[in-house]
Amino acid sequence: MDALRSRHHYSAAHIIIGLLLAALGGLVGRLVFINSHHGPSLIARAERQQQSIVPLKHRRGLIVENTGRIVAGTLLRKSIFADPAVLPDRQMAAEKVAEILSLGAGEMNELAEDLLAAGDRRFYVIRRGVSNEQAELIRQAGIHGLGLFDEPYRVYPMNDLAAAVIGFVSPDGVGVSGLEYQCDHWLRGENGLKTIIRDARRKAFWLADGGYRAARDGFHVVLTLDAEIQSRVERELAAAVAQYRAESGVAIVMHAKTGAILAMANVPSFDPNNYGDYGSSRYRNRAITDPFEPGSTFKPFVAATALAEGVVRLGEVFDCENGVFVDGKRTLHDHHRYGLLTFEDVLIKSSNIGMAKIGKKLGNTRMYQGVRAFGFGETTGVDLLGEDPGKVRPLPKWNSFTTTSVPMGHEVSVTPLQLARAFCAFANGGRLVQPYIIRAVLSADGRLMKDFSDPPSLGQAIPEHIAAIMKDKILVEVVNRGTGSKAQLARYQVFGKTGTAQIAAREGGGYGKKAYVGSFVAGAPAGNPELVVVVSITRPDPSIAYYGGTIAAPVVREILAHALPYLQIPPERDESAAPQATETAGDD
Repeated sequence: MDALRSRHHYSAAHIIIGLLLAALGGLVGRLVFINSHHGPSLIARAERQQQSIVPLKHRRGLIVENTGRIVAGTLLRKSIFADPAVLPDRQMAAEKVAEILSLGAGEMNELAEDLLAAGDRRFYVIRRGVSNEQAELIRQAGIHGLGLFDEPYRVYPMNDLAAAVIGFVSPDGVGVSGLEYQCDHWLRGENGLKTIIRDARRKAFWLADGGYRAARDGFHVVLTLDAEIQSRVERELAAAVAQYRAESGVAIVMHAKTGAILAMANVPSFDPNNYGDYGSSRYRNRAITDPFEPGSTFKPFVAATALAEGVVRLGEVFDCENGVFVDGKRTLHDHHRYGLLTFEDVLIKSSNIGMAKIGKKLGNTRMYQGVRAFGFGETTGVDLLGEDPGKVRPLPKWNSFTTTSVPMGHEVSVTPLQLARAFCAFANGGRLVQPYIIRAVLSADGRLMKDFSDPPSLGQAIPEHIAAIMKDKILVEVVNRGTGSKAQLARYQVFGKTGTAQIAAREGGGYGKKAYVGSFVAGAPAGNPELVVVVSITRPDPSIAYYGGTIAAPVVREILAHALPYLQIPPERDESAAPQATETAGDD
């Protein structure tokens, strides 16, 4: 009986062991199945739950002016991000964030939908630039998959200074306009990251192997602009635009010998810190994008060509027909009824009729060659995007009207920068300079990467002695006793040329009614010229004033009166020796 009972127990034990082995086998089989079919996804899920990827944002490089003052910089702000792949409850997370940020129901629902749609994304920006109090509440919420990071953002500490030149960046830190766009490949660095290992309670306790890549900050761009001069130029230009109720104004200050641009101003401007508050037309750098008929500011270039070609001479007398000249099928007029004028006085008093007769002596072929020698009809090559080449028609399209129109600054169009560059030839011995605004590029730690401060000369526009004659015998007298008398300075001799031109009708064909652009281009000091300044004011109210000598020349005077002493350029004379305008200046 005992033997029978023993065999029964033995058989039962075998059955139990067999069942356990079968169950274990099934479990092993199941594990093998899970591992082979679901292993990769389960491992990935575990890694997502155990790891967090934190972005390390780079800092965008600085844009600084030529004395080192920051024009565009980068600061850090707290921003909220989510790791949707590990958020335990995306709806709950959205509700908590909405509560902390005081979002409405609609914004909260939109955030919840965005989180749900994010799938397995590891990094989703919820809100940029939150307050310190809001950041602390996010920390205290302790929601796994919800965190904070320090995000760089662009600031413009000088607000609207040179805004059309500098431009701005998108919320993601990508250059959109101006130098921010053009130099984006230098200014933008590379983001880094770190991968954090977390314990079962989601506390960070280790940095994953190979889980750190440092961010590389962007390079710095150094400009030729001088913030002190730029600020004064913008102030004077804005005052004139307001005084004459003009549509817009442009001003440029350029170093006559090197082509370095010390100021480039556009009015109206905008604040790149809040660029969305302005229309896109404010973003345009009109100094290089908006050509116009130059009017009488173009006369010196044709006159200089005529002198260089030997078709006219100093002191040669021209009959200006008492203000009305019939030339074939066209009739030309002067602002005043001039009779006999010397070659010099044709420019000093800005006679259209006298210039037309000089054009006829010069002829189209030589005039065209001279105009092109001054760089008109092509871009200056300045290191700014969007430059317009202006307009000089091909020589085969010139006709008898062109012969008398171009000497008056008609049938051509120029940008303010082209005008400034060409006028530098009268200040530097006839050379055509290469304008530039980017001086250098530095690495994030200040090492020189690129140096653009010595661009090559582009050759002679006119012979050196012709440039000297134009400056000393004619352009100086335009200021001393001609149409530019309102640009006179007590201690510096200014030389320049006024210009007033009608604006082509926007709908095409002819000129706009009472639509003018008044300009003045000048250099100083005449004895050893350092600066060239152009001021152009578009569509002033003609019931107030519109002549370049009236609305633009005083702006140039104030710009030079500030810039010359600021740059420590020695004065040429005592105030008591300042010239006095002894003749009626006339209008132009």
